[in-house]
Amino acid sequence: MWSLAYLVAFMLMLIVIGGPVALGLSFLRIRRYRATVFVAIIAIIFAVISSLLGLILLLNSGGAASKILGVVGLATGIPAIRRSIRKIRDFR
Repeated sequence: MWSLAYLVAFMLMLIVIGGPVALGLSFLRIRRYRATVFVAIIAIIFAVISSLLGLILLLNSGGAASKILGVVGLATGIPAIRRSIRKIRDFR
């Protein structure tokens, strides 16, 4: 039972912290192309995980607090993905 509690806590941490971290990484201005791609890949990984887990939490839960956490994951993950892709595409 302890491992299940740790798994749930880790998933909630990824939803709540992963999206804002990815969004924050997408706002960084980096001059080198290779470093920009590296930071964008990390931001996209965090954002995808946060978005998918947030969507699962939003669709499969009954409580209002868990739905709010799911919306937070989606609301920060999707813009982070868009900004990271645009940052790589519009580099210069």
